[in-house]
Amino acid sequence: MVLNCKRIGQRIRVIRRARKMTQAELAECANLSVPYVSHIENGIKQASLQAVVNIAEALECTADKLLYENQPDCCSIWQPELSEMLSGCTASEQQFLLEVLSAIKNCFMTNRHTFGSK
Repeated sequence: MVLNCKRIGQRIRVIRRARKMTQAELAECANLSVPYVSHIENGIKQASLQAVVNIAEALECTADKLLYENQPDCCSIWQPELSEMLSGCTASEQQFLLEVLSAIKNCFMTNRHTFGSK
């Protein structure tokens, strides 16, 4: 599978902005140059594995969160909004919200006929 550098860069940008960080701040925290971070975010350069790990640590997220959207058919127009909503939450708050969302999904799935879903 070929990595989609543009998607990875977009994901990094969304998370960075949700954390209210500049590219310069991210570069400093990740021990990278500002132009390199810019090139990664714009999909011009493919980030090295070490750069992905450094960026993930600087953004206080996991590397798979940065790479996840690279998988086919898993991109969502809601990802940036969800990421921004969760950005101010602690890990335990995020887990709680995930559990609530899961319960709501199960309710919808069980009662599809009521909600008019096909």
